Amino acid sequence: MSAQPVHDPRYDPQAILQALPDEWRPRFLTEYEAALDAARRPEQFHRLHELLHVWWLRSVAYSDPTYGQGLEDVLHGTGMRVPLEVAIPDWEERLARARRP
Repeated sequence: MSAQPVHDPRYDPQAILQALPDEWRPRFLTEYEAALDAARRPEQFHRLHELLHVWWLRSVAYSDPTYGQGLEDVLHGTGMRVPLEVAIPDWEERLARARRP
C-alpha cells in the first residue's frame, strides 16, 4: 500500500480564501493571480509557494478576533513585538533571494 499525500491547507488557495475575512479576499485574489501568472516562468515558481504560505499565516492572524486590537497596540508602542528574524528564521535567505534579479 502506498502512502497518499496529506492535504496541506497552508498551500490551498481555496482554504486560504475561505479562512480570510471578506475584506481581505480581493487583495489575496489579486496577489494570487499575479503569482500564478509569474509562476509560468521557472525562476519565479517558488514565489507562488511563498505567497500561499504568507497568506495562510495572514488568514490565521486576520481571522483572530483580537487581531485588530493587537495591531493597534503595536502601532501605538504598547503591544508585544517579535523581531522578524525570530518570527521567520530564514528571513535573511528569503530577503537575499527576493532581491536577486
